[in-house]
Amino acid sequence: MKSLSYFILSILSCIFLLTGCSGQAQKVSTDTVAPVMENGKCGYVDENGNVVIKPQFEDCGSFSSNGLAYACKNGKYGFINISGSFVIKPQFDSASVFSYGLAVVSQNGLCGVIDEKGEYVLEPTYTGIQDFTACGLAAVMQDTLYGYIDNSGSLVVDIQYDTVDPFTDKGLALVSKNGLYGIIDTNGRSVIPLEYEYLEMFSDNGLAMAKVNEKYGFINQDGQTVIDFLFDGAFSFAENGLAAVSTDGKWGFIDESGQIIIEPVYELVYSFSNGRTIVKSDGLAGVMDEKGTVLLPPSYVYISSYGANGLAVFRADNGKWGFLDKNGDIAIEPVYDYAATFDSSLLAPVQKDGLCGAVQEDGQIGIELKYQNIGTFTHYTDN
Repeated sequence: MKSLSYFILSILSCIFLLTGCSGQAQKVSTDTVAPVMENGKCGYVDENGNVVIKPQFEDCGSFSSNGLAYACKNGKYGFINISGSFVIKPQFDSASVFSYGLAVVSQNGLCGVIDEKGEYVLEPTYTGIQDFTACGLAAVMQDTLYGYIDNSGSLVVDIQYDTVDPFTDKGLALVSKNGLYGIIDTNGRSVIPLEYEYLEMFSDNGLAMAKVNEKYGFINQDGQTVIDFLFDGAFSFAENGLAAVSTDGKWGFIDESGQIIIEPVYELVYSFSNGRTIVKSDGLAGVMDEKGTVLLPPSYVYISSYGANGLAVFRADNGKWGFLDKNGDIAIEPVYDYAATFDSSLLAPVQKDGLCGAVQEDGQIGIELKYQNIGTFTHYTDN
């Protein structure tokens, strides 16, 4: 569970990004762009590496689907369109990306909410505000406690919790108070009482990992114990119906009935992702499939979870980063000083000799390594 302080930091400092924009736009060859930083200034490139907006801002963020991105000019934030023109003038101390038609901004140390016209839906009032989710609610922080507002800015769940998570698409949110965790609905009503030492949101199979008396088990949406609290550690169920659990310091996997499917013999495992999990022994990471077959014995210091394209980032003995395929074989040689996983784009950010760019799935350079930083590729609508 992430407290709202995470979201305040994300507003004030941005993500894998950069700095500034506004100026002559070049032809966009795709509808997907990413912010880049060059010579201390921020602009945008498309997936073909073409400069869409010349680097010129002090800071800027990814484009939202509404065609707007935040950008900083002369120390103030506003919002630009894909031509690099400000459509909401720079006037805020910080800003976040638009989410469901609303964006969080701050002035004089307080956060508020604006619409796509730049008009306040909620004047700066709270210490922090989370991005809005599909259910139309956002968490707010007042001093050190949290509650939720709706998309009109009205407080709908009283400020009372120690930590909160965003509401899911199903209208549920994890909250904690006085060291105990529970789940509420969009009206603030208790769905799962605040009585667990730790709790995670329900997986697709309707089970949630919970902790009672220092042991982990799983409950259903009625709060009934489905898998007894027997484990020293646990992760939520993955899409394949397996959950990682630990006993006596070793990790393995159970199914939805609580039966051991893969014996707990590893120092650590990841949750399954795209049919693969990462297992660790003697401080090294390897790759295993859903049947428990080790495809790559623990060999590397680090391997990431597998992306949707079947590639995972790994760090070799020489300290360089590359990519593995689903068999654990090297797909892209480890030649980079850092690499990030492939997301919805067909490009993965990489860094070498202090410069950033992006690599394609076949290992070819997709974006020339010449930037100080590169952000996430996102789709936009050209309004």
